Amino acid sequence: MNKLKRPVPLYEDIRALVLSARQTIARGVDLLQVHTNYEIGRRIFEQEQHGADRAEYGKELLNELAARLTAEFGAGFSRTNLASMRQFYVAYPDRVSRIVQTVSGQLKVGAIPQTLSGELPVSPIVQTLSGQSLDPGTQPQPAFTLSWSHYVFLMGLKEAERSFYEIEATQQGWTLRELKRQFNAGLYERLALSRDKDSIRELARNAMSPRQFLYPSVLPRYI
Repeated sequence: MNKLKRPVPLYEDIRALVLSARQTIARGVDLLQVHTNYEIGRRIFEQEQHGADRAEYGKELLNELAARLTAEFGAGFSRTNLASMRQFYVAYPDRVSRIVQTVSGQLKVGAIPQTLSGELPVSPIVQTLSGQSLDPGTQPQPAFTLSWSHYVFLMGLKEAERSFYEIEATQQGWTLRELKRQFNAGLYERLALSRDKDSIRELARNAMSPRQFLYPSVLPRYI
């Protein structure tokens, strides 16, 4: 029997298929967590509206839920985490119409997007910054496209900025670390001020500093 001296194309094809499947499964799990957390947050928020003293009722509600859920399911349901889930719903109330099944056997989740290019509804300002034109009639809008860790970070931003970074992170496939790097580099502000948005995006993709991009020869001598 002849031994294979090097990998054949079939091996590479199968390897690529397995890696793709694993990535898809991992992404599906991440998005399922995001949809679940959103639905938990929605139910907590709506339950709070029944209390006469909403602030005090909400505090007691979170404490009780955290204790009982942690006792049954373990880590992941601390009061802080539940508060984040509630905040998640408050930050994205418009997404509820795209959550279609529910968490008790019919988890209210929207269709999981198959690619990282799912489009999101944004304000005209964010449409300009992201350089895309969103047509709601072209395809179903996925409810969410990033991991829970991404959204925990995004919830701390103002609405327009949050929408912009959500779109960019989705389209560019940014990890949480890369998202934070782009935020700390002020990508949103630079695009808002720049007329050459494509070049700013190229700068961001190549991890160049603004100094390298704007003044390659002059700045180093004076700053």
